Amino acid sequence: MTVPADHSARSDDAAAYVLGALEGHEAAEFSAHVKSCPLCAAEVERLSAAAAVLPLAAPQLTAPAQLKRRVLTDATRERRARRQAGGYRPRRLRMRFELIGAGGLAAGLAIGALLLAPGGPGTSVIRAKVAGTSAWHSTLRPVAWVDRSGNDAELVVDDLPEAPAGKVYELWIERAGKPHPTDALFEPTSGGHAEAGVPGGVRGATAILVTAEPRGGSSVPTMSPLIDASLQD
Repeated sequence: MTVPADHSARSDDAAAYVLGALEGHEAAEFSAHVKSCPLCAAEVERLSAAAAVLPLAAPQLTAPAQLKRRVLTDATRERRARRQAGGYRPRRLRMRFELIGAGGLAAGLAIGALLLAPGGPGTSVIRAKVAGTSAWHSTLRPVAWVDRSGNDAELVVDDLPEAPAGKVYELWIERAGKPHPTDALFEPTSGGHAEAGVPGGVRGATAILVTAEPRGGSSVPTMSPLIDASLQD
């Protein structure tokens, strides 16, 4: 198998190409690259197949146009920054782009790709329920999901506002209908992004919850969940 010299620089654009997020000249360049690169051709075929079967596997949801524009803009900005720095965007971020950037599917290409990818069983992307804007005291409503692989799980949130003064976000694990505290306390970045791994894993758990608690955390929730990610089928 002959792989072009520019494969490493181009391979990370497959998802954006399938989603139609590449700019005109970039799409043309990648299309030409695919014709000479069997690895990228296989990746495009896999992701295209995932997009094709997804409507049969999950309910359709309509994402706000503003969300789609924001995600595609962020993806384009990240791709340009990566090229300028000569770096490589991790696959986890590629999957996150696939998750939201499809412009309206509940789990986007991420679910379809996981269904078709080797080792897919046991790996899932779970969309979380998020409280309304009034609960966040913000005009934006966060978007949250859980990346789960077997017993391991990570909560990912975008557009997360800062916690109220004197408070921090606390992650809870629900078992037998009762929330249990974890040592996962987190705050968003200046861009509103946050990630929190679930300590000890999620085996036997029914949900992952998030509340805003006094700094240092609480032993019991002091409010209704702001984020509720059900782990049950």
